[in-house]
Amino acid sequence: MTTDELRYDGQVALITGSGRGLGREHALLLASRGCKVIVNDLGKAYDGSGNAQSQVADEVVAEIKAAGGEAVANYDSVEDGEAIVKAGMEAFGRIDIVVNNAGIITPETWSELTLESWKKTIDVNLTGVFSVMKAAWPVLVEQKYGRCVVTASPALYGAGVAAYAASKAGVIGLANSLQFEARKLHLDIKCNVLVPQANTRMVQDLNANISASRVAKGKSELKSAPVEILNRMGPEKVSAMVAWLAHSQCQSEAKVFEAGAGYFAQINWARSAPLFATEKDGVEGAPLPEHIRDGQDTLHDYANGDMPRSGDGAMGSPNALEWVFGHLKSKP
Repeated sequence: MTTDELRYDGQVALITGSGRGLGREHALLLASRGCKVIVNDLGKAYDGSGNAQSQVADEVVAEIKAAGGEAVANYDSVEDGEAIVKAGMEAFGRIDIVVNNAGIITPETWSELTLESWKKTIDVNLTGVFSVMKAAWPVLVEQKYGRCVVTASPALYGAGVAAYAASKAGVIGLANSLQFEARKLHLDIKCNVLVPQANTRMVQDLNANISASRVAKGKSELKSAPVEILNRMGPEKVSAMVAWLAHSQCQSEAKVFEAGAGYFAQINWARSAPLFATEKDGVEGAPLPEHIRDGQDTLHDYANGDMPRSGDGAMGSPNALEWVFGHLKSKP
């Protein structure tokens, strides 16, 4: 293993939701490697309720400064990205790294979910990322450099918190689109996605809320993972991936990475072998649903498929599309 330490001297990181949990650990790690940090956190409850408090951001800043680092606290909502970016620029004059970590979760099941709660979650978790990145993007473009990380969740695979799952799936499309824009401009701006798993305050408070709700309904308490497992799921076990994605050496673009308990993996879309229902196969009109039914073996054949490149705005494998359009052009 290499001993060359990754450093961030002279760089500035804006990390939203960095007063506690994952964001706090990201901030401490980057600051320990020479990065100046804008610690953004409202200090509200896990579901976005309560009054905004500055204490948690102040505490992280104090800890960074005590270790010899540089940091400032910011208490603006991610829904006001312009205010956050303006404060960061006034403090340090540049922003090189943006880690979109802030988020809320509400405990409603699908049958309990209201439009108000849906909008509240989307506004913070998805529109909040839009707001911060919209404000930070001109800074990164002018510098011709930037590293952006958006935080998704294992909930995107499916969970009983629809608004949260939808918002976290949405940030993947947003990150891919940002990377598409960066490629058009030929700039060294990299946008990637983190899917973290950790025993954070958000998880603990959410589980406690759900458990209390179950008991109130005469059900059993929510089962918890064994203590020895939870102890290995600390948020500090995730931050190495964020630090790597934030480094100038990292060339990943529009990629999705899982991280938790010292486990790391890259995930990707998978495309099956292409099923053609075209003139080649005697289909002169629109394909029929029976063509899909009879092509199930092909649609389940991933060995002869490919992995789409995220962030390029294209559908269909290059070889398949080349064949389709080439075949159609050859028709009399």
